Amino acid sequence: MKTKNKLLNRILLGLFLISTNVLFAQTDTSPTQTVCAGSVEPYLINPPTTGSTYQWNITGGGTVINGSNTDNITVNWGTTPGVYIITVIETDANGCLGLPITVDVTVNPLPTATTATSQIACFGFTIPDLTAVGSNVTWYSDASLSTQVGIGNNFATGETAVGFYTYYVTESLNGCEGPSIPVTLQIYNVPNAPSSTSQTACFGTAIPDLTAFGTNVTWYDDPSLTSILSSGANFVTGQTAAGVYTYYATTTDVNGCESSSTMVTLEIYSLPSAPIVTSQTACFGTTIPNLTSTGSNIIWYSNPTLTSQVGTGNNLSTGQYAVGVYTYYATTTDGNGCESLSSLATLEIYALPNAPIANNETACVGGIIPDLTATGTTLTWYDDITLTNQVGVGNNFLTGATTLGIYTYYVTETNTNGCESSATTVTLTINSFTTPPSASAQTACFSSAIPDLSATGVGSAFTWYDDVALTNVVGNNSPFATGQTAVGIYTYYVTESQNGCESPAAIITLTIYASPTTGPINHW
Repeated sequence: MKTKNKLLNRILLGLFLISTNVLFAQTDTSPTQTVCAGSVEPYLINPPTTGSTYQWNITGGGTVINGSNTDNITVNWGTTPGVYIITVIETDANGCLGLPITVDVTVNPLPTATTATSQIACFGFTIPDLTAVGSNVTWYSDASLSTQVGIGNNFATGETAVGFYTYYVTESLNGCEGPSIPVTLQIYNVPNAPSSTSQTACFGTAIPDLTAFGTNVTWYDDPSLTSILSSGANFVTGQTAAGVYTYYATTTDVNGCESSSTMVTLEIYSLPSAPIVTSQTACFGTTIPNLTSTGSNIIWYSNPTLTSQVGTGNNLSTGQYAVGVYTYYATTTDGNGCESLSSLATLEIYALPNAPIANNETACVGGIIPDLTATGTTLTWYDDITLTNQVGVGNNFLTGATTLGIYTYYVTETNTNGCESSATTVTLTINSFTTPPSASAQTACFSSAIPDLSATGVGSAFTWYDDVALTNVVGNNSPFATGQTAVGIYTYYVTESQNGCESPAAIITLTIYASPTTGPINHW
């Protein structure tokens, strides 16, 4: 054990020098000194007398471990503190004894071993000082305490590299240095930063967690790693608004060393604007138009939850043809893969109105030609079955036909949706009957049988009038009994009817002659 006193530099006996071969008479004053418990100290006579021998004695404690009959000894003072006396008596060559010389030696106790705490640190972080509790603390870099590296309760090692460093620390009391204890500083390497993948999402969709691969992952929202947000491999950011969110993930090993951070981003993209769509209408039986939309990467759905996709592209052929209202939803998808809110587009297929009700008409050449009529709303008249040549509108249609023939027309009704019904076929028949019937005038004598008037023609439908304007019908068919009995000339007009046409009238007279008046018979 190292000592602080080396026995007053080879002991106070040197104060009593022997200057001749005769032992010099010494004083009665005894020198004093202190040593540390456990120390091994040398003592000697300086200068020694040639031919003399010395008898050493220690009272109270301590052990002479060599040189007990020589001019120098080595004493092991042991570990028991106290005050002890070294006595030496010289016997010279003549056998004469000198006076005893004494030294009072105080053996001071050693201080107990100091209390110190080993330290650990992580590479790249602040390296803590080593600390010890006690007085007059001394630090060494070797167990033999030969290389002193610091003093005081705190010791800054100056180490920064990864490694295991051992130091030895002692405490001194009353000039005595206590036993050393080892104190370690271990600088651990830091783990690798965790691996992670940044994430993207579209506004309004499920936002993915951020994930980092490593041990004891910690998440921060600042690059200086001062604000802890979460721990664990998965991190639920809680973000929902569009934007770029930056986080920092570290991993901590079993030594408590935290890695450098890995930057991880979550980008929530804004949605593109919903596309502009055009709804369509059509009439049943006509060409059904496509639904159209402006925008890029258009997707069409048949339900508002956008789970049933029915087409892509700016045009959608619905395939519908039955009467009804069909609703579709169009979205656009941008370069980030984000799908917009939907725009609603409808296709309405209108029912056709009922075909109008119309009556066929007949007329006669030269007679009044009636209009064709139909009941319904917004009527259109055509003269061809493909309905390409419109000839009139409205409920009444003046054909303009006057000559013999059968004229066919087609009339449709259009409702408020602009849908045109199927066509109703309507005919105008113009008949011709230009030959009057044949009839012979009749005569009769008053008071005789009055004959009927008779007419012949192509048929048997005859009409008899008694006025040239043919306004007063007096009989039908043939023969015609006039009912006349009085003398006179009666004129009648007879027509024949066929296909609704009445022929010109034939003039027939009935003459009833008066009976002759026979004069009286005169006798000449």
